[in-house]
Amino acid sequence: MRQRVFALLLLSGLTATTVRAGVSNPDISVIGQPQLRWTDDATDLARKRPVFDIGETEIVFDAALNPYARGMFILTFADGEAAVEEGYFTINRGLPGGLLLKGGKYRAGFGKLNLTHPHTYPFAERFGVLAAYLPGDESFNETGLDASWRLPVPGNTAITLNADVLQGDSFRRARDVSTAANDPLLTDPDEGDRTSEPRAAWLARLSAFVPAGDRSGIELGLSATEGTNNVAAATRTRIVGGDLKAKLWMNAASYLVVQGEYLQLDRDNAGWDEPTAAYARTNTKGSGGYLFADYNWAQRYNAGALFESYEDPGNALTRTNTFGAFAGLALMEESTAFRLDYRRTQADRAPLAAVEPDPVQKLTLRVIFSMGPHKAHQF
Repeated sequence: MRQRVFALLLLSGLTATTVRAGVSNPDISVIGQPQLRWTDDATDLARKRPVFDIGETEIVFDAALNPYARGMFILTFADGEAAVEEGYFTINRGLPGGLLLKGGKYRAGFGKLNLTHPHTYPFAERFGVLAAYLPGDESFNETGLDASWRLPVPGNTAITLNADVLQGDSFRRARDVSTAANDPLLTDPDEGDRTSEPRAAWLARLSAFVPAGDRSGIELGLSATEGTNNVAAATRTRIVGGDLKAKLWMNAASYLVVQGEYLQLDRDNAGWDEPTAAYARTNTKGSGGYLFADYNWAQRYNAGALFESYEDPGNALTRTNTFGAFAGLALMEESTAFRLDYRRTQADRAPLAAVEPDPVQKLTLRVIFSMGPHKAHQF
């Protein structure tokens, strides 16, 4: 009888421990952004017809691991596929010298816009110069370790140095298969260019934040990154950039955000030379940037304009220019917002092209809604 009573007490104790552990469950949020899109792009199958799209859905898990560290997981669902967009820890205090650490899979800290998720943009999509120059498909997203340190400088200016060691997989670029019989991609299609061999990349950023008055501030930054785009050919991709962001409060309920980035690309391209049975290299260089201004007022409304211009490395370095405007309305606060975006993009005529390409116009309406503590951060 005593053994049965002891077993019941032990079982109840284990059950109670499990229940208490639930108190530390992470905050869970769901962010959706269905959209309606229209374009006159001649290459789009839905040209001049409205297209409805559920867009990307994010599920965010966020929790304090202890008084010194936090954990974050962001799952995304888009086009019928699920992915872990980010999953990382941060150590915000407790390390010597005020050092901060971040490790896992995360959006790399190159410039300002790459760090943020699309639902936080006042416009519909990231700029073409970032898509053309930075590694990765949807964003510069890598697995690695980031260390940041605030430099001890006098006054109110905050200067922060970030250094990342990255896995480097997002830098990889598939080489076109040549017709040469001795091309490694023909003799060994799976591992011809040692595609599975890891090669680390690096990233560094120096930023300075200068307060302007009681609430306003200006941040300046310099970023650089480099990684291997073909292991066997030892070809590298290098990007450097500068960025500016100013948030200027006009009164208690309105402010202006001005943000821009300038990037330079220097990329080696791998090829194959049949007579020498060796890898050949060409080089692509380009530069460009973007600038936008976003005015927010009455805590519910915003409107702004954007411009970008860059040399397109995928199109014989012709220049692409985009002008755009955007506006937004939040019903009551940031948990439900409507965003309207218009863009007109004009590409220069390619060197051997007979005519200049037609401009492409795009109109996008997004509805951004957030359930849970992780809001859309529109204002």
